Amino acid sequence: MSSNFNQSADVFLELEAKAAAPEATAIRKPAGVQVRVLKVISFALLVLGIAWLGKFSFQLAGNRIYQVDECTNVFVARMIAAGQSAPGMELFQLLLSRVMSLTSRSADLFAYGRLVSLMIFWLNWILLALATGEKIFSRRWLVALAGAATLAPLWDFGFEIRHDNLLLAGILLLWGLVRFQPPRVGTFFFVGACFVALEFVSIKAILYTVPISAAIFVFPRPGAEQRRWKTIAAWCAGAVVAFFVLRLVFKFAGLGQDYLVNVKGVASVPSQSSRFWPFDLTLSRLLVQTPLLVAVSIAAVIACIGTLVRQRRAALIWDGILPEVLLLGVALAALIANPNPYPYNLLHVVPYAFLLAYRYGSMLWKQLPQRAVLAPLFLSAIVFTHLVPFAFATHRHLAMTNYRQEQLMNLTENLTDPVKDTVFDGIGMVPTRKEFDMRAFQTHGQSLKTLVDGSGPHIRDMLAANPPSVVILSYRTEWLPEEDHEFIRQRYVPMADDFMVLGSQLPAGGGTFEVYHAGRYRITSAEGSNIIGTYPEPTSVKESLAPVKEPPPLTGTVDGIPLKGQPVELSVGTHHLECAPGQRAAVVWVGSHVDEIARMPGYNRHLLFVNWY
Repeated sequence: MSSNFNQSADVFLELEAKAAAPEATAIRKPAGVQVRVLKVISFALLVLGIAWLGKFSFQLAGNRIYQVDECTNVFVARMIAAGQSAPGMELFQLLLSRVMSLTSRSADLFAYGRLVSLMIFWLNWILLALATGEKIFSRRWLVALAGAATLAPLWDFGFEIRHDNLLLAGILLLWGLVRFQPPRVGTFFFVGACFVALEFVSIKAILYTVPISAAIFVFPRPGAEQRRWKTIAAWCAGAVVAFFVLRLVFKFAGLGQDYLVNVKGVASVPSQSSRFWPFDLTLSRLLVQTPLLVAVSIAAVIACIGTLVRQRRAALIWDGILPEVLLLGVALAALIANPNPYPYNLLHVVPYAFLLAYRYGSMLWKQLPQRAVLAPLFLSAIVFTHLVPFAFATHRHLAMTNYRQEQLMNLTENLTDPVKDTVFDGIGMVPTRKEFDMRAFQTHGQSLKTLVDGSGPHIRDMLAANPPSVVILSYRTEWLPEEDHEFIRQRYVPMADDFMVLGSQLPAGGGTFEVYHAGRYRITSAEGSNIIGTYPEPTSVKESLAPVKEPPPLTGTVDGIPLKGQPVELSVGTHHLECAPGQRAAVVWVGSHVDEIARMPGYNRHLLFVNWY
């Protein structure tokens, strides 16, 4: 009986094993399906995440505060579009001028400029991902694209209206072509053309184009062999063609102004200014905004140095990370050599550090055993050392809007005539209106130095010769000497801390006042003038929303003509106003289109522009 039981047990176990086999097969098949499903989900999440970043960048580019360099570029582009000779004209401003004739409102011009820059911003995402060497539209390429789209320093400056972003696009295009392509004659022609074209974007492009061009001649990539004379001839042909084409473009678009003449002036600005080092103001931002990028980049440099020490000359090849290390080294050397390494120069450090970190990380990932087990650990590290800092760094831009800037643009345009009136702000924030004197147009922050130290003309003398109707104050105008500020206070009245117009306040009973620019002026009691200091500023939201109490009308005469409560046309010269002995009068410029400037309390001139926040 015992033997029968054992036989039965063996049969049962055999049947159980046979029954379990299909189940094991069934389990393995769904496991493969699950992997494919996870890949599809990850692919979809990457696409959706990148799409959301694109949407968010569109929103941010439209609403974020403008910087003074952006104002300069839009102002110059507007001058080019109007057929005027523009100071410091560059290729980026020339391209931007193509959209500057689409509208006559300054706020819209800045919106168009940001839209052009936003498209360059998106292009740089794509070029960065392509420069990693990944196959386009593959899952790995999407990972690289997501990494490029979450580099916080690029969101600080990447969609600003500045030539550095176009320069970055050109360098990335050049790098992606020579980094992974075998040496062809057409490649050398394109490199030569880019070499010259990028100099017309910015003179500092030479810091990158010279090393890249030298690298492909001295250390050509393995591949199809080309005769040296052919490659040199192709490079020279591309450079010559690009040079003459762009010279012709600048000659006709710039009304005879030669771009090469501007290069000397632009290049001399840093040498005339005070030097500072990039570590405190610029490079320190990377530790907060991109800690993972910094850590992986440093590790990659150390690994590359170790390889060079071990292999020496054999390590001088295009395979590996040595090219990216050298590219990043060039960028850091250029940053340190720059006398004024402002934070926007990170646009030419962070992308190259990303290329190095990505390629080094990819090499390490391929060498790791049990990658599926380590994936959650690496994903968590990426989230908390890259995505979280990116989110915090980028979210802060929402608090810095361009609302006040656009408000002043619109108000200035309503108060001035594009032909008869001028404006002084020194930076071109209202590009549809003429700057009262182009010598006061501060194309670079350091160009104000001659206006401050007395080595050049004084602002007060320019204001006396050609009085602007509106003065917009910012941290830039704070640099002017006290004599200039006093001159402005004598001829202009403050409607806000950052906004002044022609006018004056008279003592009780009236008196004589001077008009320095002909036009329409509003003459009222001081309480009804809306000049800062003539009314109590609100101390709460409730007070700011409360209706303004109507002040008593001013009764009297100006030059013997009775006041009727409406703006009056006044000519240049001395005028006399008489009113009741107990009333103080005020004269305020209102221009041709409005009758009154509303109250504008609570603004700070130092916050009109906020740099490097």
